[in-house]
Amino acid sequence: MIPAIPYLRVRLLLEAKDHAYLPPYKGSLLRGAFGHALRRTVCALGRDQACGGCRLRRACVYTRIFETFIEEAPPPFLHGIPTSPRPYVFEPGDDTRYFVPGDPLTFDLLLVGQATELQAYAQLAVERMAASGLGSRRSSFALASIHALTPDGSWHTVFKEGRVQDTSALLPCFPPSNGLDATHATLHLLTPLRVKTRGQFATALDFRSLTFAALRRLLELAHFHVPGAAIDWNFHDLLDRASDVRVTRSDLTWHEWERYSNRQQTHMVFGGLIGSLDIEGDLAPFASMLRAAEIFHVGKGATFGLGKIAVKDQAASTLPL
Repeated sequence: MIPAIPYLRVRLLLEAKDHAYLPPYKGSLLRGAFGHALRRTVCALGRDQACGGCRLRRACVYTRIFETFIEEAPPPFLHGIPTSPRPYVFEPGDDTRYFVPGDPLTFDLLLVGQATELQAYAQLAVERMAASGLGSRRSSFALASIHALTPDGSWHTVFKEGRVQDTSALLPCFPPSNGLDATHATLHLLTPLRVKTRGQFATALDFRSLTFAALRRLLELAHFHVPGAAIDWNFHDLLDRASDVRVTRSDLTWHEWERYSNRQQTHMVFGGLIGSLDIEGDLAPFASMLRAAEIFHVGKGATFGLGKIAVKDQAASTLPL
């Protein structure tokens, strides 16, 4: 049901050069700073050129990673959306707010599908965004190291002390499709999950709603960013089977989170569900979907780390958080 979606996960360590005060959740901050730095790095026509009308946008690294326009007619299921899902995810490391010179700032960056080929541009953009400064005070950081997750699950140093060490580990990984007990599992919502039901953000969660949100995100990523992916958009039968999976325990709360939008020049509230719930039923048909959702996140705001889930069952533990 879920096509094989390649991804590259790199763990970046920045070192503070100034005193810095950053928000507790840094996903939006990192994404915004990365986008500005990437455009400054690769744009050939300057910031006054709108990307939507640019004659170079099909070949531009910035639009291929950060502002992904739909160039061909999408399948009927996706009519009406102006851009495709972005092929990246930022995962902040912790909620540290105060930094003094020498303090570390760590986060993961995932590149998805064809975007894995553009990792060198992403690395350069991170390096330049750190030097330009983060936060309202534009506090300076420096890129100290990059480690890449290899297909065998180990971490490999690819950049350290200002020099590229070894790029042989920059190989795409793929989500596992196994390791899920067939009848019981616990779903952990680690960052606010924002999914809509009947046009409103859900304040409670059933397995069918989660399945629909996960399938839509994963199939859209595959359609737009994995050339040649075989996709079956007719997943009504799977949704019917998801309706038979019961939530036996729910410990979810609504978590309000505020971020500042540079584009809209205003503070925005982004609430979502966090916590855990136990599910019971025939889970075998959903194993590949859930394992992929652990990696690529679910729902709105996935690019800056919202909708991170982890699945744990009786037979196997989840991936390291």
